[in-house]
Amino acid sequence: MQLPPRAMTACLCFPCLLFLSACSAVGGGGANLTISVSAGMTTLQAGASTGLTANVMHSGGNPTVTWSLSGATCPNGCGAISSGANGEQYMAPDFAPASFMVTVTATAAADMTKSASVVLTVTHSLSVTCPSGNEGALSGPYAFLMGGGGSVGGIQVSGSIAADGKGNITAGLQDVNSKDSGPETGLTILAVQSLYSVGPDNRGCLGLVDSSNTVHIYRFALASFSSGVAASARLIEFDDSTGNGTRMEGYLARQDPTSFSNSALQGNYVFGMTGGDFSGGRYVSAGVCTAGAGTFGNGNLDSDDAGTLVTNQSGISGTYNVATTGRGTMTLNGQNFVLYMISASRWLAMASDSLDATHPLLSGQFQLQSGSFTNASLNSAAVLALTTFDPSGPTVGASVGLLTPNAAGSATQVLDTNSGGTYSPMQSSSFTYSVAANGRVAISGIAQPPVYYLWAPNHGYIVGTDSAATHGTLEPQAAGPFGNTLLSGTYAYGTEGTGVGGRLTAVGATTFDGMQNVQGTEDDSSPAGLVPNKPVSNTQYLFSSTSTVPGRGTMDVNNSINPSVAYIVSANKVIYINIPAAVTPATKPPLVIVEK
Repeated sequence: MQLPPRAMTACLCFPCLLFLSACSAVGGGGANLTISVSAGMTTLQAGASTGLTANVMHSGGNPTVTWSLSGATCPNGCGAISSGANGEQYMAPDFAPASFMVTVTATAAADMTKSASVVLTVTHSLSVTCPSGNEGALSGPYAFLMGGGGSVGGIQVSGSIAADGKGNITAGLQDVNSKDSGPETGLTILAVQSLYSVGPDNRGCLGLVDSSNTVHIYRFALASFSSGVAASARLIEFDDSTGNGTRMEGYLARQDPTSFSNSALQGNYVFGMTGGDFSGGRYVSAGVCTAGAGTFGNGNLDSDDAGTLVTNQSGISGTYNVATTGRGTMTLNGQNFVLYMISASRWLAMASDSLDATHPLLSGQFQLQSGSFTNASLNSAAVLALTTFDPSGPTVGASVGLLTPNAAGSATQVLDTNSGGTYSPMQSSSFTYSVAANGRVAISGIAQPPVYYLWAPNHGYIVGTDSAATHGTLEPQAAGPFGNTLLSGTYAYGTEGTGVGGRLTAVGATTFDGMQNVQGTEDDSSPAGLVPNKPVSNTQYLFSSTSTVPGRGTMDVNNSINPSVAYIVSANKVIYINIPAAVTPATKPPLVIVEK
């Protein structure tokens, strides 16, 4: 297998043997104790392992030893020793930001003053399990946004990287905000210590070290290619080997450097943001504002803080300042944010205030509005993708469905919902809607009606009015028919939703054969630990051109008893949710976004 750039091939050496003898008598018979340690390999790549052998020699004594590691990167970054069927193994960490040496020591249980050691070298590299050889698929500047939780409570990370197409990160910036540690803003990603790799199926690994000496390891799957270079990716944190750390999921988007200035932000922008409040509830918001000359004005906002609503708030204002790096700062509605430009029509924002009763942990996207808005702005079928979190359970929920408006103020929708393991299929409803000139859509005729904010016809963000703080998107569905032949080729996918710290997150690459079969490879991080390069096989998909709900079908993820419910957005995108059954309970469902 071709190794990632700057990775050094593991050097197979003759066993290294260190020998220490003692003059004092230990054990029985007054015999001298001698102890030796050997390692099958003394230079190895990150993620690789080597066998260890300790030999304690004396008459009638105890052969048991105690193993320990020491070195400049210990205890957190120097690897681990484990016992297995093949004896003791030293396992190097999955990412070595710089080459380092670690001393492995065996101490005799019969005499704790007697020990022997061997020095191992771990090279500057990513894990041997990382796919590689296709690094040119990630090239140029990218912005990213991640959110999740775990042992430190809620956490969000935003930033940017510059990839050179050869596996090197040549520059980068990062901001972190968490419930426990508060904000860390203006961090630099250390280019000399950061790496990435991409495999033939467009899955890859990313190791970043920032100026606070924090290491972040991610797995990703690339999509939206132009001239062989990806414009987007799904991304998960991939460094919680015990299940006691943090898990995050998010996305990566290629940046247009011509947008790295204040003058690029001109016009009306619709935003959708999600996060958590000080009490552990979910906070979501959507709205619109006008940008120009470094200020926001003419803003409108709806928010849902675990059922506490702010409805149709007007007068939202603020300021912004974008640096030539593409990173900026902004204020909006009394809260401070960092922002990362993707283009003049899209940017990412993350709250930079410490979490308190009036400042939620919050992040999301801004999209440039186009056109004027009337009821006719909802004029064709659109796929709905929604997530919820009810803290009283706590209950994680996800829904996918289809909105069918008539362009004159009436609409129907069908939703498939999994709320904490309770599946409600094909929930149908009818309602009326009214689209304001600023793109805000008011809905009536159903209980707890959500609010839409449109940035283009049939495109928008959704904010709920319920205690589970519904949030999501609507995007237009392509014209049918929606048979199996519509989906063909390799797609990237990743999870998206709430309750990230307590459930599985995944990214992967999968190939649809245009008939009914799907196969691919997935990387998983969950409370049970990490599973890299998991095969996804014996999987089928079924979409019928005669379905009563256009584009609705199933994806059988290794389990024909419990097929996932999927909706086609277009030939390039599918969204699905797992539904519960005895085989796979699916009590903490995310959305799964599949994109070509």
